[in-house]
Amino acid sequence: MKKNLKMNKQLQDWNTAELIAFLKKAAMAYRDGNPLVDDDIYDHVYLAELQKRDPEHPFLHQVEAEPDFGDGRLKHPEPMLSTEKSYSVEETQKWVNRMRSEAIKQNIEQFSIEVIVTAKLDGLAAMLRDDGILVTRGDGAYGNNITSALDKGVVDLGKGVSSVGELVMVQKYFDQHLKELYSHPRSVCVGVVNSDEINKDFIKALKDKAIRYVPYTTLDRWTGSLSDLIEKHDEIQKQIRDTSEYPIDGVVAEITHEKLKSVLGYTSHHNRWQIAIKQRAASKEAVVQSIIWQTGRTGRITPVLKIEPIEISGAIISRITAHHAGNVRDLKLGEGAIINAERSGEVIPKIVGVVKPANKANIPTMCESCGQDLVWEGDFIACTNHISCPSQIINTLEHFFRTHGQVDGFGPKSVEKLVNAKIDTLEKIYSSSENDFKKAGFGGGQSKNLRGELDRSQLVLIEDWRFLAAFGVSKLGKGDGRRLLQYMRLEYLGNVTKEEIIAVDGFAQISANIIVAELSKLWPTIERMIKLGFNLEQTPLIAETKSIESVIAGKKIVFTGKMLQGSRDQMKKDAMQLGAQVQSAVSAKTDLLVCGENVGASKKSKAEKLSVKMLSENEYFELLRE
Repeated sequence: MKKNLKMNKQLQDWNTAELIAFLKKAAMAYRDGNPLVDDDIYDHVYLAELQKRDPEHPFLHQVEAEPDFGDGRLKHPEPMLSTEKSYSVEETQKWVNRMRSEAIKQNIEQFSIEVIVTAKLDGLAAMLRDDGILVTRGDGAYGNNITSALDKGVVDLGKGVSSVGELVMVQKYFDQHLKELYSHPRSVCVGVVNSDEINKDFIKALKDKAIRYVPYTTLDRWTGSLSDLIEKHDEIQKQIRDTSEYPIDGVVAEITHEKLKSVLGYTSHHNRWQIAIKQRAASKEAVVQSIIWQTGRTGRITPVLKIEPIEISGAIISRITAHHAGNVRDLKLGEGAIINAERSGEVIPKIVGVVKPANKANIPTMCESCGQDLVWEGDFIACTNHISCPSQIINTLEHFFRTHGQVDGFGPKSVEKLVNAKIDTLEKIYSSSENDFKKAGFGGGQSKNLRGELDRSQLVLIEDWRFLAAFGVSKLGKGDGRRLLQYMRLEYLGNVTKEEIIAVDGFAQISANIIVAELSKLWPTIERMIKLGFNLEQTPLIAETKSIESVIAGKKIVFTGKMLQGSRDQMKKDAMQLGAQVQSAVSAKTDLLVCGENVGASKKSKAEKLSVKMLSENEYFELLRE
C-alpha cells in the first residue's frame, strides 16, 4: 500500500475537494465502460485516502453515481445497493467474524448459517421490475431506464420475471470477435444501451445472442459454511472464475439465514450480510520507451505509452493509454519513467502508478499529424486544424462509414490509404471509380467491392437522424438529432437558427450556439451528400402527425411485454410513422397501453389508476385495421 501511495504522489497534493472530484470522475468512467484505474487501486489508494482524511464523508456511505443514459431516470421501489469488498482472506475473515458475532447475540446456531457464493459479474447492474421495465442500479435510489435494450435484442434470461441481475456479454464471444476493437465487454454493453444507433458489431452480437440480462438467481453457485468459505477461499474463487461464461471481477458471498439477514440489515451503501471477494490484479513494473500522441476525430490528442514489453497474466503488453495530457504532465510520464502496470479484469492494460517519474514530461506543442500549434482544453491538448489535419480527416471519414452502418470495407486502414492518395473527402470517395481505387493502391477485386459498397449504401434505407449523426456534428448526438428532426426536416438545418433549436425541448443556449456553428461549417458537405440521392427515411414531424389519417395519429402510446407478431422496436417505429408519439412509461398523458405477454401487474395497475386504455397485441392490430 505504501508503494501505491508513493506511486500516486499527486494524491498527497490534492485537497479533499480535488480527491472527491477524482473519485466521482473515476466512478463515472467505470460505469461508462472505460475505467481510469483498477478497482483495487480505486479502493485501496483513493478511497482509503478519503477514509483516512474524513471517515464520515458522505461519499463513503453512498452508491457511486452513474452517467445519464437510456430513456430517463426512474426511482427504485426499494434501494438497490452496492457491495462491501474484500481483497484478501484476512478481510473476508473479518466479515465472517461479524456474521458469527451477530449470530451469537441472536442465539443462532453456527451450523445453521449457510453461505452461497456466485460470480460477481462485470457488467451493468440492473433490476427488471414487475412492470417489465429494466432499470440500472444508478445511485441506488434512482436508475436509468434501459428497457429499450431488450427491444434491441438483449436476451432476457429471467424470461420477464422480476429480478436483480447484470447486463453482460459472453466473454468467449468478446475474445473471438471484439477484443481488438473495444476495451472491455462492459464497453459493448454500455454502447448498446447508450445508443440510438447501433453499429454493425453490436447488431451481430445481439443477433448471436451474446449480450444478455442475467439475473443473479440463474448463476451457478457454491454452497457451504462460514468455515468452508475461509478454508476454501481461493479454491472457490478459481472454481467460479473457471466456469463462468461471462466476465467477472470476483465472487459474491452472502448468508441465507433470513433472521440473521434481517437483523444485520444494510447501510446506505451495502447489505451487511453480503460481501464481494476480489483478487488483486497482477502488476509489473515497466520502463517507458516513448509516448505516441494520437489525434482523434475532434482534434483531441490521446497519449499512448510505448513500454518495454512485459508479461502480465499470460499476455505481452507493450502499449498502455495514459488517457490525456494532464496525466502525462501530473505524473511526469516520459522516456525513462518506470510505471506500475496491470491488466484490469485480466483484459485491459492500465497504469496504476509511477515508481520513478521521467526527468521531464515532454508534451508536444504541435500536432504530429499536421504541424498545427496545439491548445489546452482542460486536461486535454487539441489540434484546431479541423480542415486539413490528416488524422482528423481519417477519423472523421471512418466515423461516417461506421455510423452509417451499411458500408463494408471502409475501415481505418482503408480510409488511411484513401487519404494518403488524396481521396480525402466524402465527396471524392463517393465520386471515385474502380480505377481510382486501383490507383490508390487497392487490388482489382477490392476496388470493385469498394465501389459496389458505395453504390449499395445509397440504395439501402437509412434513417435521416442516423445519416445526420454520421457527420459528427458537435453537441448533436444521435438522440438529439432524432429529436431535432421531429420538428424540422434535414434539408432545413442549413439555415436553422439558434432560437429555433432552443425552442425544441431539451436544447439549451450553449449547445444551440455550438450546433449552429457546426452545421454552418459542415453544411456544404452534408448538402452535397444529400444530393447524391441517399435513400433517407424521414423522421415523422410532430406537426404533421396531427394531419395523418390514422386511428392512432397524435396518440401517446406505451408498448410493453413480449410481442408475438413482431418486435416491440418495429411496432414503435410503425406507430411513429402513423403519427403516434411513443412513450417509454405510463403517465397521465398516455392514451394507450399496448400489452404483450408477461406484463407486470404494477404497470397495468398504474394504467387503471390513470384511466389509460389498455389493449392486447391483437386488439391493437384490430384497431389499426379499422
